[in-house]
Amino acid sequence: MATLVSNMSRLLPVLLCVIFAACNPNAVAYTDGVEITIDVEQVSAGFAQVSFSTNKEAFYLISIQPTQEGIDPQKIAKTFMLLSLDSAYVDYLYWRNQQLQQLTPFVADFASHSLQYGDITHFFTLLQPSTEYWVYAFVVDPNTNKPAGKLFLETITTDSISRIPVQFEYRIDGYWDYIYPVDSTGEIISTIPWVGETIDSLTIREGGWRVPGEYFFNRFKTVYYEDYERILYGIYAHDNNGVGDGTSATHFEVGKTYYTAMAALDAPLVFPLPKNIYSIYRFTWTGEQMDTVFTPANSMSGEW
Repeated sequence: MATLVSNMSRLLPVLLCVIFAACNPNAVAYTDGVEITIDVEQVSAGFAQVSFSTNKEAFYLISIQPTQEGIDPQKIAKTFMLLSLDSAYVDYLYWRNQQLQQLTPFVADFASHSLQYGDITHFFTLLQPSTEYWVYAFVVDPNTNKPAGKLFLETITTDSISRIPVQFEYRIDGYWDYIYPVDSTGEIISTIPWVGETIDSLTIREGGWRVPGEYFFNRFKTVYYEDYERILYGIYAHDNNGVGDGTSATHFEVGKTYYTAMAALDAPLVFPLPKNIYSIYRFTWTGEQMDTVFTPANSMSGEW
């Protein structure tokens, strides 16, 4: 049991689904007779797409963790749920502390911030290849913040390698740029997590990086392991006017050379980044009249 406690407290703060739930504090919340359906829609090497639904309105916790030999969560369901909820609450307290230090005028309560309500589809990211995971959910009483009812659990196994080729088309239109994750036919893909960044050439050189590809690999690796709020899905548009939106504060300047790179987060990244999940483009910004489109055929190798 000590191993289970140790592993869960280490893994859950990283893998726990912590998103803003659009919850009404006066919403009906049943705790008895609630059934949660877990529908695994997609499993790849580094992520899983899972839908959750309930037969009654209820707040519930969802999460994922690697399976452990000799442990059957259903046989220790009460302990398993309490450990999960404790980890979720620790994570919530850290988030709340950060918000209060920033003098945020309204800070959501635990149920609104960390629990789900209604039918949802969620992407569990940052998974390891060839690994068996438990995906689970259980009802939580929002008044007591205690588990209520049964533990609902499915077991999944991630692929050994990414089998979903994705590359990125890129358009620069004045200060705005647009990123389009596409499959081999050019169709937009919205069900694969990815990360991207734009940076000017001088900053890369001053940072001591040998080549742009090395900079982006290390940057994306940091996002992969530490900053999963920067993970994106589908089409992304950004105004490079220096204001930023939480993912980038790039300020395009006339005559400056920039690199923009994107990579799918479907299994841990390796260097050099594989071309089937990675695109990098180099351009010199010519001003607000600039309108340039790059396709995967224009993608660079990561060199200067």
